[in-house]
Amino acid sequence: MAFPGDERQDCYLAWDTRTHDAKRIAFFERETAALAALSGPLAQSGVRVARLIAAEPSHLALCSAFVPGRDRFPEAPDKTALAADFLDQLARLHAIDAGHPALAALGDPHQPVSATIAARLDQLSEDNLSCGADPLLQLALRWLAANVPADSGPPVLVHGDAGPGNFLYDGNRVTALVDWELTHLGDPMEDLAQIWVRSLIQPFVPMREAFAAYEKASGRAVDVARVKYHRLYFQLGFSVAGQVTQAAAGGTPGSATGAAMLYGTMHRRVIVESLAELSGVALATPDLPDCPAQWTDAGFAVALADLKDEIVPGLTSERAAAKAKALARMVKFWRMRDRYGAAFDAQECEEIDGVLGERHGELLTARAALGRAIAGGRVEFGQALQLCHARTTRETFLMRDALGALATTRYEDIA
Repeated sequence: MAFPGDERQDCYLAWDTRTHDAKRIAFFERETAALAALSGPLAQSGVRVARLIAAEPSHLALCSAFVPGRDRFPEAPDKTALAADFLDQLARLHAIDAGHPALAALGDPHQPVSATIAARLDQLSEDNLSCGADPLLQLALRWLAANVPADSGPPVLVHGDAGPGNFLYDGNRVTALVDWELTHLGDPMEDLAQIWVRSLIQPFVPMREAFAAYEKASGRAVDVARVKYHRLYFQLGFSVAGQVTQAAAGGTPGSATGAAMLYGTMHRRVIVESLAELSGVALATPDLPDCPAQWTDAGFAVALADLKDEIVPGLTSERAAAKAKALARMVKFWRMRDRYGAAFDAQECEEIDGVLGERHGELLTARAALGRAIAGGRVEFGQALQLCHARTTRETFLMRDALGALATTRYEDIA
């Protein structure tokens, strides 16, 4: 890009193809406001971002100054030093006056964080109910609404999706925080929770180390209980959004892509485990029936072998190869579903019927009835959580070949 006086500037252009989705403008406006403020009036805060050059709302397009750097945290030469610099960046972000006029588009600095959370939970619950009351999501939303943390101070500017993958670095120094579409005014513990959630699939330093680095940089004590609350809150935010998106596209349970099923299965299991930890409920592992392989199993095996040995190696397109690998995950699921699906469905239906005292001839109908009963407060929390645990245990079992290490990944134990 050329500027007056023949000066040249390397730039980065990003745009969102979902211009038809009216909901995307809010994300665009948040990111634009954050970059404009942090690279303009608040540049002296020390928070490193790409300087905003131009924004075009009709195309959801942002043009910013190009910032060199890598985004693969596992490749950093000194992960401890880089993590400390990243946590220092978050501390600087949280120290900014949330009432600064440049941040006006991001929310009311006088509204208590607890009120903001309560309002969002109401909206998430409404969204979930509008596209089918998912029992686990309703249960988690009800627990979150009943346990919103008391306000510990005024809201601060939070990144909203902090963690590995959302910052660039050179050596042991962060060159820019990126991906600001979820930024808002909230609790500083939210950003620490987001790091923890992202670390489930993107390796980072141990959270004890991260907390210590943040406390040193900010002078603010980390409230682990609040972080654990926000961890669940963050997971519910994108889980409900994913459900709404799938419903809008005409999807049904099980119709998601291989990647969506992979990560969705992992997150649902972790949500159950978090709810059990936060509520102090002990869960019993359900018995899984031993079903013999079907005659179709040989066909699935041939398809998987072809994908692995013939199709993927012969593809020259990286995108096509990724799609083929995702398809392989789906085939692995279909193979397990073909073998165990009928028995698992009958088992879950029987469990739900036993709790609700009703008979349902079909699993999706039973799940919907359970979701509505949870939303209406008609099922005891521990009973409902046990049902959700049994379901996620079976779903994880069906996806175990595709999940690999994700079948057992969980949050590190921090008291």
